[in-house]
Amino acid sequence: MAKTTEQLYAELRDDVSAVAHPLFKLSERLLHENGNFLPHGFVLRDEGKDAMVGAVEDNGTGMSTSTATLPLLHAGLRKRAKDGRARAVGVAENVTVTTSGGNATKAIKVLFEHREGLCVALYLPFKKKLLGGYEMGTPFTVQAEPEVKPWYAQ
Repeated sequence: MAKTTEQLYAELRDDVSAVAHPLFKLSERLLHENGNFLPHGFVLRDEGKDAMVGAVEDNGTGMSTSTATLPLLHAGLRKRAKDGRARAVGVAENVTVTTSGGNATKAIKVLFEHREGLCVALYLPFKKKLLGGYEMGTPFTVQAEPEVKPWYAQ
């Protein structure tokens, strides 16, 4: 019998934390330093050689966009997971999300995908403070559809 998302989340909570924590930490730092950030990822491996992963579009300008970076990042994460020793991947993005109350807000999104089938999106809403800096809101998690799909035949 297949496990529910809630059962998988309870079993894999440590893996979720191991991927989400460094991604949120780097995202928050980049947000405070630069006011924005490009998508970046993380690979959680069985033998403990975890890795932060980035990607940049080579367009000759030295600049990139999230739209160009995200597919490159997904491809890089799939390649890193291909050897079979990766058990989870995560991708952090700066997004706008609509909360259950119907309000749109900026948030750091971490999409977490695990080889056991769990896929969730963790959100950390934020808003810019009047006198500079950012105020972080209350994080929340929702079930999500896989985007990276490192354990699917491509």
